[in-house]
Amino acid sequence: MEVTSKSICGQFREINEDMTGYFTNQTGQQLLLIADGMGGHQYGEVASQFVHDKIKHAWEEKNLFNIDEAEAFLRDLVVKTNRELYDYQEENTKYKGMGTTLVLVAVIETSMLVLNVGDSRAYVMNNRKIDQITEDHTFVNVLVASGEITKEEALSHPRRNLITRAMGTEPMIQADVFRLRARQYDYALLATDGLTDILRPDEIHKLMYSAKLNLEEKAEHLVQSAEDNQSRDNISIVVADLRRGDGN
Repeated sequence: MEVTSKSICGQFREINEDMTGYFTNQTGQQLLLIADGMGGHQYGEVASQFVHDKIKHAWEEKNLFNIDEAEAFLRDLVVKTNRELYDYQEENTKYKGMGTTLVLVAVIETSMLVLNVGDSRAYVMNNRKIDQITEDHTFVNVLVASGEITKEEALSHPRRNLITRAMGTEPMIQADVFRLRARQYDYALLATDGLTDILRPDEIHKLMYSAKLNLEEKAEHLVQSAEDNQSRDNISIVVADLRRGDGN
């Protein structure tokens, strides 16, 4: 599996509160990560870095054998990392109120695990379609689910960026977890809302397949397109070519 990432501050922010990463464990399995420190809060970049570092260390030390073991490990890791971030704020009051989204993607043999907290997203795609795997933990998504507003109305709703679940904001939190068959797809894409607030899924799909670029150039193309279209946030993505490497 080939992986690349791209993260920029953007034209309208002074600090990049996003973090991206991809790590390999003792079994040679890769874990992809994206985290978006809560915008408008102090020290959002501290929260995303904290979560990145804790998960990186834990994954790199682990030796996993199958998808069930990986799911149990990652579920527990999210719970423990959230509690550590919450307790860190209790002990260091200047950081009180910080938080971060989190998306994790692990490919274990022919299966893919996706975990998320917040409104950063994971997509998978092949040449026919793109699917959003994660569900945004946002106020407007609750309204959409209840039928109070449409998906189109949600795109311009004044409270569309109000997150209902984030790492570090409460002592106990759990990620949503999804399992997929990796071989059905060409690419996995993790993205913060700096990209997904600007580019629709069909636009992302078109950009990924419209030109014969290498993976790094595709990532650059996506981020540049969001910036050119006046994204007002940090813009970050992690892209994996699922067809490249052993077993794919």
